[in-house]
Amino acid sequence: MFRTTHRRVAAFSTEQEVSDGQKKAFELRRQTQYLYFESGCSKTQIAKLLDVSKGFVVNWTQSKHRSPGADARGWPKGRGRKWDVATRRRIQRLHAELERSPRAFFSGASAIQQQYRARYPASRVPPLRTIGRVLSEAGLSRTPKQRVKGAARYLCYPEHTVYALLGRRVLEADFIGQKYLGGRSAPLHFLGFSFKKAPKLRHFQRVEAQTAEVMTAACRHFFKTFEYPDVMKVDNAPATIGSGSGRRCLSRFMVFLLKRRILPVFAVPRKPFSQASIEGNNSVFARKFWNSQRFTSLRQLDTRLAWFNTSSIAYAGYDTTKRKRRTLTEDFVPRVYFIRQVQHHEHTGQGVIDVLNETIPLPRAYIQYFVLAEWNLVEQQLHVWFEKGQQRKCIKTIEFTINPNSKYRLN
Repeated sequence: MFRTTHRRVAAFSTEQEVSDGQKKAFELRRQTQYLYFESGCSKTQIAKLLDVSKGFVVNWTQSKHRSPGADARGWPKGRGRKWDVATRRRIQRLHAELERSPRAFFSGASAIQQQYRARYPASRVPPLRTIGRVLSEAGLSRTPKQRVKGAARYLCYPEHTVYALLGRRVLEADFIGQKYLGGRSAPLHFLGFSFKKAPKLRHFQRVEAQTAEVMTAACRHFFKTFEYPDVMKVDNAPATIGSGSGRRCLSRFMVFLLKRRILPVFAVPRKPFSQASIEGNNSVFARKFWNSQRFTSLRQLDTRLAWFNTSSIAYAGYDTTKRKRRTLTEDFVPRVYFIRQVQHHEHTGQGVIDVLNETIPLPRAYIQYFVLAEWNLVEQQLHVWFEKGQQRKCIKTIEFTINPNSKYRLN
């Protein structure tokens, strides 16, 4: 029965082709009526055959004489119920202007909504979903890249502790991979900053090198221009974490942050997704700025980077005029945090993490899971925390004294 019906449906579709611009729904309606009234298929069989809902089949088999092209919406076909043709034209015109402007680096729904609000203050602003639909229907939208999510939560990444318990404002920063300008043999270096939580912000600076001195100078500039964070999350680069061989040593960058009452948090080594916010912003930097145009001089590069930062601030909706001073308390305790993934020790079979070149053994039950190591510089102890379901518990505490040979000190 089904095989015969498949052949008849195919023949029907071939003999009565759908005209250009006609929606697939009309064709499904015709096929539904044909299979029900002419072929004698049951409603359940039709739903399975055409991969539609049972309600759809019931709706279009109530009358043999109902036209599959009937429109019962209550407003003219081809015109939105709330948003007229003029609104659609405005959206498309704003998109074209943003695409042409050398100072505009974002032309999606959010950027268009901002421009619409500024350009037509007396008009009702269409929601992002409507703008996205208009762009999609006009062939102006890009298909977003599908991302696989869930691994961090499954492996108990300490998201809640870092972004909710340690401080209100968490700033992420990272060096962007080396770039090269035509006619120059020396690489160019950039540093990206990002606030993941609202008010969101992304900002980029061109820097001379990937050193601790450059990193601290760039941070000073960022803090002065925008705001001081409560927590700063960075990668395990030599410029931030310090010596690759010294044990339990404070780095210059750690001391720089702690003296400003900012808690340093070091991301998981070789796990870019643990810096998802800043890595995502670095990707935006590459797609929207670096790879989208050709630079001929450093002067041109710096000028357009300033435009890009201005455009990024506007796109994120960050208001530089509403800068708030941090509320500093007297009970600040200098601490340094390290997010680590527990590894399997091939000789002992235990779980282990590495913190400042010290191997810390942990129960094997935590292998492959993420933990947060807290170095309390007053107690000079290391507490290892495990978070699950926004609840955390301390699974280990050891003495962790500051190396007396450490070059940098808080005092």
